[in-house]
Amino acid sequence: MTRFLKITALVAVLNTVWPALIFASGVSSTGAQFLEIPVGVRAAAMGEAFTAVADDATASEWNTAGLAQLRLPEFNLLHTSLFESLNYEFFGAAVPLRPGTTLGLSAALNHTPAFNSTNDPSAVLGQASDFLFSAGVAREFGSNLSVGVGGKFIRSSLQSDHATGFGLDAGILIYLKDRLLTLGLSAQNVGQINGFGQDSVREKLPATYRAGLAARFLQGKKIQPTLSVEVRKAIDTDPVFMAGTEVWVGNPNLAIAFRAGYQSNSLTRDLGGSVGSSFGTGVRFSSLQFDYAFVPYGFLGNTQRFSMTYRYGGKKPEAPEEATQQVQVDVKSQLEDAKTGSVKTATFDLKPEARTDIKNWALDITDAKGNIVRRYAGKGVPPKSLVWDGKDDQGNLVTGGIFTNYNLRTIDKRGQQVIASEPLFKINSSDLAMRGMDQRSLTANPELLASLVSGVPLPAPTETVPELPATLQPIGDMGAVKLPSLPFAARSSELKPGYRNYLDEVAKLIRKYPGAKVYIEGHAYDEGPEKAEVQLSQLRADTVLRYLVEVGKVEPAQLYSRGHGSSAPMDNRPLESSRAKNRRVDIVLFTK
Repeated sequence: MTRFLKITALVAVLNTVWPALIFASGVSSTGAQFLEIPVGVRAAAMGEAFTAVADDATASEWNTAGLAQLRLPEFNLLHTSLFESLNYEFFGAAVPLRPGTTLGLSAALNHTPAFNSTNDPSAVLGQASDFLFSAGVAREFGSNLSVGVGGKFIRSSLQSDHATGFGLDAGILIYLKDRLLTLGLSAQNVGQINGFGQDSVREKLPATYRAGLAARFLQGKKIQPTLSVEVRKAIDTDPVFMAGTEVWVGNPNLAIAFRAGYQSNSLTRDLGGSVGSSFGTGVRFSSLQFDYAFVPYGFLGNTQRFSMTYRYGGKKPEAPEEATQQVQVDVKSQLEDAKTGSVKTATFDLKPEARTDIKNWALDITDAKGNIVRRYAGKGVPPKSLVWDGKDDQGNLVTGGIFTNYNLRTIDKRGQQVIASEPLFKINSSDLAMRGMDQRSLTANPELLASLVSGVPLPAPTETVPELPATLQPIGDMGAVKLPSLPFAARSSELKPGYRNYLDEVAKLIRKYPGAKVYIEGHAYDEGPEKAEVQLSQLRADTVLRYLVEVGKVEPAQLYSRGHGSSAPMDNRPLESSRAKNRRVDIVLFTK
């Protein structure tokens, strides 16, 4: 989707949500009040601060956009015990249609046992119930945005009378900080319901507007906390502020959750007790999860909520790193333009180990920021080969291709395997090291880059042997003589044979000054950690010192060697030739 369509989707949802948040006030009569019963045990335990979390099969009842976060089919069964024998049942299902697009379906029943509302024991028992069916779909747009829309059908029954209505839901999730911070906005129950009887009037549904912020911490660790805050505004109530937390402890196969929340609601302040607070826990066994929530309502009593969630194919392998071995990818790339990094073609050879087990697959081409620029996806076994033409979904040329990554995902009966993103161009590391380069410096050398990605053998660097000037004039009070530097290959302290003649001439010069002091200064540059560079530079200086003593017959007492690491570069430009100059040994002779 183009940037224009993304912005259009955002504006459409914001135009629905924010006007009501800002201007809705006062109290109005609404029907189908059971729609305000919180769905989801996790959400109830977190004080209903769930709009920016919305990452399970109940997402359509909080923020439809959250459905896009689900990568596996998921089913949720819920039972809530309310007041006066009133019970609430819920079933929700989330089914990924393709990577980043998920369909949500749910049904709810709010019911009470048959009752006698008269003083006549022989009177016909009364019956009352509410039924809800919802459907929604959500889709990810890039790595930072999800948008969801949905609709619902409502049927309320009182004895032989019935009322029906329809509502609309919409929501967005904006992901920040590598999805560790999430902003959620949603509008729910926007619609109307018929009244009971022929002469009744239509009533508005209890439209509700939410805005929330959630922060996730320590993702991938054994302890994973989530904090969430939210503000909710229904058309017939004052704003409600909520905060909640959830902490998972364990691993994908076995984990326990602890939850707590609080909400400031003016309608429940007079109920006494610990109204507004909520608590809960949960346990997860691989694909199966059980949750419990306790929500007190003062003198009205306490509510108990239970749910079971099943994730189809959710069992994770014991060793997560083995999942990345399920598929191998060989990439053959051709560069269109070295200066912009644009790609002419990139051929992906896909080699799953067990092709018959794969149900869904997706290959994403992402830019340097992680945004998806091209997606190939399908059901069943992926093709053996795919060719990318270097363009995005809209046919525009993608520049900066040298830093473009790919990410292949497959879903099979054991769950989802993810191939870690890798650059489309894999430059031989020894070639780069020989030239004192890394990926960051490639763009400064377009001709070299073009040679590397084309596979054309690179010529060896031209070796320049230093020479002593015809005349040397000592300078200053100490009679300093700065001799030409001696270059070294990257990550090497070996003295090249061609440089020995030069050191022989240096030794002759030193012997002319028997009382002179000679300082041999070693240097390194971009050759590893700081400590390793200091050691390498010292080895280079010691190599020169040994040659001058053992071969050049220089008195050892005249010589001093020291390694400086990368602290004194000669040339800071990001060029290959500049880096080579910095890997050197300097020789300074003090004649007085």
